[in-house]
Amino acid sequence: MALDDHHKHFVGQITQKALIEKDGKILLVQYPNDDHVAANKWDLPGGRLHDFESALEGVKREVEEEIGAPVEIDGIMATGVNRVRDDFKLFFVIYRAYLKDPRAPLRSEAGEIGKIEWRDRGEFFTLPIIYSGYQEALKDILR
Repeated sequence: MALDDHHKHFVGQITQKALIEKDGKILLVQYPNDDHVAANKWDLPGGRLHDFESALEGVKREVEEEIGAPVEIDGIMATGVNRVRDDFKLFFVIYRAYLKDPRAPLRSEAGEIGKIEWRDRGEFFTLPIIYSGYQEALKDILR
């Protein structure tokens, strides 16, 4: 989908993220350095719903678009609100997720994701994460 029109497909002010763990590490994505808003910031894979999608369909689709591999969802881990701007707050849901095939190669979504990396759980709190609300919501879970 073209970067300049992808916002037209979003439903509401809700984003869904997946916490994917493997061998004691979590999967993080980094935005490309040419992204005007999130350059080089790290995030959990996921995104916003499209019209007529269920919550689970949306998070699975977003994660697969960003990392190139399908996931299974295993419940909600955390929720919260990120203040994006004074006039825009984004409610978030973080799901526990697993790669359907843990050996599947990962492939970043062109133009949207710069890198995909498995990182130590503690690094989630030291890396420049796009929204600190994610760190706050997961502090008791990941530490």
